[in-house]
Amino acid sequence: MIAAITYPLAQRAAVAAKAAATAATGMGFDPNLVAAAADVAARAVLERRASAGRAIADVRKNLRRMMRAQGGAA
Repeated sequence: MIAAITYPLAQRAAVAAKAAATAATGMGFDPNLVAAAADVAARAVLERRASAGRAIADVRKNLRRMMRAQGGAA
């Protein structure tokens, strides 16, 4: 649960969301999955489960794993 959000935390979450969305778009995922990737990264930062860098890395790793499972060359 998100107790209190400070402005710097919100900024870090926005950066993580944008980077995750950019990565998902670059990998060719459809818009629904792009939005989901951005949401996952932002939530991880807002809930203080991960830093912005770690959240981005985790999302990118999972996107690559999804591409391989679908037969893509990630």
